[in-house]
Amino acid sequence: MNMRALAARVLCVGFDGAAPDEVPREALRELAPGGLVLFARNVSSVERTERVVDAARAASGAAFVAIDQEGGSVARLRDDVVEIPAMMALGATGDRRLAWRAGRRIARDLRRIGVDLDFAPVLDLAVEPRNTVIGTRSFGSDPRRVGTLAAAFARGLRCGGVAATAKHFPGHGATAVDSHLALPTIEIDRATLYERELVPFRMCVADGIEAVMVGHLAVPALDAERPASISPVAVTQILRGEFGFGGAVFTDCIEMKAIARTIGSAPAAVAALAAGVDCIVVSHHLEVAAAIVEEIVRALDDGRLSPARLEEAASRLSGFGGTAAQDGPEDASIGIEIARRAVCVKRGSIALDARAVTIISFEGTIEGTIGDGVGDPRPERASLNEALRRRGVKSEIMRVPLEPDPGDVRLLLGIVEALGERRLVIVTRRADLYPGQRAAVEALLAARPHAIVVSAREPYDAALFEGAGALACIYGDQAVSFEGLAEVMVPRVR
Repeated sequence: MNMRALAARVLCVGFDGAAPDEVPREALRELAPGGLVLFARNVSSVERTERVVDAARAASGAAFVAIDQEGGSVARLRDDVVEIPAMMALGATGDRRLAWRAGRRIARDLRRIGVDLDFAPVLDLAVEPRNTVIGTRSFGSDPRRVGTLAAAFARGLRCGGVAATAKHFPGHGATAVDSHLALPTIEIDRATLYERELVPFRMCVADGIEAVMVGHLAVPALDAERPASISPVAVTQILRGEFGFGGAVFTDCIEMKAIARTIGSAPAAVAALAAGVDCIVVSHHLEVAAAIVEEIVRALDDGRLSPARLEEAASRLSGFGGTAAQDGPEDASIGIEIARRAVCVKRGSIALDARAVTIISFEGTIEGTIGDGVGDPRPERASLNEALRRRGVKSEIMRVPLEPDPGDVRLLLGIVEALGERRLVIVTRRADLYPGQRAAVEALLAARPHAIVVSAREPYDAALFEGAGALACIYGDQAVSFEGLAEVMVPRVR
C-alpha cells in the first residue's frame, strides 16, 4: 500500500446521505478511508440504514463502521430499536448486570445495521454542574462506580458483537466549556487527575476495552503545551505506557472548533498521529478528510511523521469488523427496567391517586445535546403526560419555557389557582442554571406545597426546592425515562 492510501486508512469519516442513492459513492471511493461513522443525518429505519451502510462500505472499502450510540440523548439509531435511558440513569441503579444488559441490547440493534464499533461508553465524571455537554451522559461522579459500570457496559457490547470505546480521555467532566465550541481547560492538579478523572479509564483498560477516544482538552497538569488529543504525554506516556493500553486510540472529531479554530484540523491530525493516536475522526466534510490525507503525506515527506508510526496506527484499526456475537435473549424490556429502577424519590411520595393531574413542564432546546456538530435533531419532545395517560390517568400538560419571564410566571400562577383539586406535577430541567425557572418553581410551590417536583435531567435541581413535599430525580427526559417514572407513580394500569 502506498503512503497516500495508508494515510487515508487512518481516517474515520462521516458522510451525507440517508438513503443508498444519496451516499457520495465516488468521493468515498476516491478517499478510501479506513472507517466510517454514522450520524443522525444517515439514520432512519433499521432496514434503510443497513442499505446506507452497505452502499457506503462498498464504495469506500472501509474496514469498520462506527456510531455514537450511548443511550439517552445521544443515540443516532432511534427507530425500530429498544430505547435505552441515559447512562446517569444506569449510574443511579448502581447495577452492573443492568449495565451489561444495556450494552448487549445496544449491540444487538447496532449489528442489525452493520456497525462494528460504538463510540461509547462515556467515562467523564459528573463533577461540574455547569457542564451541559456531558450532563446525563455520565454514569455519575464516583470514579470507581463509573469505571465499574462502564466496564460492564463495554463487556455487554462485546458480547453482542460490537467493540466499545472509552471516551473522552483524560476526562471532560470538570469543565463547563464544550469542545465543539472552544478548547476547554481542565484546571485540576495532577494528583486529582490520577485519583479521580483517570480512574475509570484505567479500570476499563484493565478490563480489556478495545478503543479509547481522546478529547480535545487542555490539561496543563499533564501537558502545559498541547491539548490531550495531540499530546504524547497523554497518549503514549500515560495511556500506552502507564495504563498498558494496546488497542486503538481515536481523536474526537478533528473538525471541532476546539481544534479547527486553534491549531487547525490538518496540522492537528498529523500531531495526533505523531503523539500516538491511531485514527483521526472527521465527522462532517470529506474535503477536510482529503486535505488531511495530503497533510499526512507531506508530514511523511518532511519527517514530521514516520512511515512506521503510520503503519502501526493502521494495523490497530483492522480488528473491529466481523466480531462474533454471542447468542442471548432479546431483552426488549431492558430500557424500561433501567428507567423504572433509576427513579429516585428524594422526599415524600410521588404515588398518584384518583385525582386528575396537571403537569407543568419546563422545556425547550436543551444545550449540550451532541450530534451533527452540537445538536442532534431531536424527536418530538417526550412527556410524562403521555405516559400517565397510557396508564389511565386523567392528565393534561402545560409547557413552559426553560427560562420563563415574570409575565409567564404570573400567567402560570393564575392558571394554577383555577385548577381546584387537580394534583400538580412540576417537571424541571436544569433549574440550577435557569434563574427564571427556579423562581417559577418556588412560586408554584408556595401556592401548591403538595405539588410533586420531578428533576428530569441532572439531579442538581433536587437541592434547590426544600419546600417541595414530594421530589424525585429520573436522570433523563427521553420517553423511556418518563415511562419508568409513570410505572412508579401508577404501579398498575387502571
